[in-house]
Amino acid sequence: MATRSTFLLLLLVGVSAIISWLHQVGAVSSNVAELQRQRWREKLPEVAIPQTLVARLSPLSLTELQSLAAGLKKMDAASFDAHKFCGAAGLICSEDVSFPARRGSIFANPDAELGEIEEHVFFDKEELQESGEMILPDLSPCKYLVSFLPSELAQMMPPFSTANVSQILNLLNISGGSNLSRSMVSTLEMCEARGEEGEVHTCSTSVEGMVEFVVSRLGSDVDLFTDTSVVGSDQRVRVTKVSKRENMMGGKPPVTCHNFAFPYGVSYCHSIKGSEVFDLQLEVVQGNEKVRRNATAVCHYLSDGAGGNQAACHPVFGEMLLWTPKA
Repeated sequence: MATRSTFLLLLLVGVSAIISWLHQVGAVSSNVAELQRQRWREKLPEVAIPQTLVARLSPLSLTELQSLAAGLKKMDAASFDAHKFCGAAGLICSEDVSFPARRGSIFANPDAELGEIEEHVFFDKEELQESGEMILPDLSPCKYLVSFLPSELAQMMPPFSTANVSQILNLLNISGGSNLSRSMVSTLEMCEARGEEGEVHTCSTSVEGMVEFVVSRLGSDVDLFTDTSVVGSDQRVRVTKVSKRENMMGGKPPVTCHNFAFPYGVSYCHSIKGSEVFDLQLEVVQGNEKVRRNATAVCHYLSDGAGGNQAACHPVFGEMLLWTPKA
């Protein structure tokens, strides 16, 4: 495995190109977040960037990014200030951080049982009918949200794989065996795991990378669905209306993106052949009142190991993103 010094030397190859690029974009972008928005608009001109992603755009200014790039040119194995880098870029590098159980991780771990993932995230397809009942998962926002690196910095990080985990840990000054390092190893393993039959997946470490994957699967004419409502969180709810997106039949399967635990933003995006999307109306009891809310659910069909398929249905919630061909 290459040493950290070797890796830092390899970084210098792209530094001059980044500084040149910063001069080119400086006239049209005041900060890195605006640059990320600009790139989003270039690929998805008809799709507004959701607030769940706006909150995770890079906080770096172009001046800070230029300073970082210039610093890389002078850097040796002992001079990289990981604490300063993590703070400026909006990352979480504290070793004692314990990320919550990953939501929906069965898609990267085909040997897992539905009940082992997270209580109430998945439900039976039979519950998707009028008068059916289901228990919604914990819909509260994720406690730890980290920023995505701009694509240039994401590409300069060690390759995103278990083979390079020591380089990533060393670069960010994170000890092996810490809570954070264990979460990182778990995420890397999930991203490298064998996918389901008919599944295409990727782990993107930049917003630009996520958009590239979506466009490669669905094109740029897409609809994007998010749901940050917490109404009905951890409650039994009644289904009052169900409508399946018929335009999914015979067309391109939707893409779902899940937030994975890492010091910088990682989005596990996947597309599974045959997946179905449902629009729901739910009835939630709050005190003495019955409240109705809309929701969206996705059903994936996973091999049961015996020649059949097991439906794994889950709501779209929290930081999850659902992309479909435009209706």
